[in-house]
Amino acid sequence: MAFLDGSSPDRLCKPIVEHIESLGVQVRLTSRIQKIALQKDRHARNFLLSDGNIIKGDAYVFTILADILKLLLPEEWKPIPYFNKLDKSFCVPVINVHIWIVMGY
Repeated sequence: MAFLDGSSPDRLCKPIVEHIESLGVQVRLTSRIQKIALQKDRHARNFLLSDGNIIKGDAYVFTILADILKLLLPEEWKPIPYFNKLDKSFCVPVINVHIWIVMGY
């Protein structure tokens, strides 16, 4: 893996977000989902955000820790085999330490 010539948010994440948005997709960062509302057929109707906004779309993609997804998951989805596997998963805290040694000559 090569080093980026700048910060990860600027050199890696930003270009990805810009590309996705250029395709007409709305990207919302730092939006906390409070509830996944379902239609009668058990498909997602919308996401209720903690700030009171409601997100409606044709398709939804969100990144979230497995432990938090387990809390948000509607009861109707828990028996579905894809989501049922979440019961066996768990999150492990990760700490990254970067040490730079600068030597003067």
